[in-house]
Amino acid sequence: TLGFLDNLILTLARKIIFKKILNRFGGNLRIAVSGASALSPSVAEFVNDIGISIYEGYGLSENTAALSLNYPGARRFGSVGKPLPGVRIEIDKTVEGSKEEDGEVLAYGENIMIGYHNLPDKTKESITGERGLRTGDLGHLDADGYLYITGRVKEQYKLENGKYVAPAPLEESLKLSAYVDQIILYGFNRPHNVAVIVAAMPAVEKFAEENKMSGSGPSLLNEPEIRKLFQEQLEHYGKDFKSFERPQNFALLSEEWSIDNGLLTPTLKLKREVVEEQFKSQIESLYS
Repeated sequence: TLGFLDNLILTLARKIIFKKILNRFGGNLRIAVSGASALSPSVAEFVNDIGISIYEGYGLSENTAALSLNYPGARRFGSVGKPLPGVRIEIDKTVEGSKEEDGEVLAYGENIMIGYHNLPDKTKESITGERGLRTGDLGHLDADGYLYITGRVKEQYKLENGKYVAPAPLEESLKLSAYVDQIILYGFNRPHNVAVIVAAMPAVEKFAEENKMSGSGPSLLNEPEIRKLFQEQLEHYGKDFKSFERPQNFALLSEEWSIDNGLLTPTLKLKREVVEEQFKSQIESLYS
């Protein structure tokens, strides 16, 4: 709960500063729903503070879109809300995650598909005997029934010490940095995580100009000051994650990953195995 002074500052900010942002959305937007990919709690809180009540939800095509949703009177930032009426969520703890409370999210209800058309093997993998849907997502339920999604089962990996890492949440957090355009974490069967980062070059060049650095373009990424900048960004945006999850070394790239160069899917998702193979030498060098 905000104190009197904080409320006063927030009210003034909404009238003087945030109103300009709202006007960019037409001036009448008051409610927004977020889905498809993870919404950072800090971003959700900011959007809420400027005057747009935002509600994050979760679901898949296999369950006719929605499974859970935050809604007025029942909202918790960082969660994807409570199961919708008629939906039951269970956590399969036999599928281990990076957190003790995590497991694979299973969904039950009349909205769950019967199966994949003419794909019996895939159906058997995804649908349990009780017609429960194996979502392929890692997550947990809190004491109040709010669902938290923490990664993908197929994307997580074990470090050399046996600890699980679900890379997506940390990657999404690190991408909040103005200097990080794209990033992939790697650490399968290794002593620690490393990262390959596509730098946001306009922001890097602006930093270089403001700090009177010589050079321009991709060559800047080799400068000690730029390396230090990225180290600080990784520490700041990764501070809420466990030490074994955070990358201990990183490589900087200037060329964006895209659909055209084969590193992103048509829905702009990272092709992890392709990226790992293409930048195998850079990844190996980070462990030497």
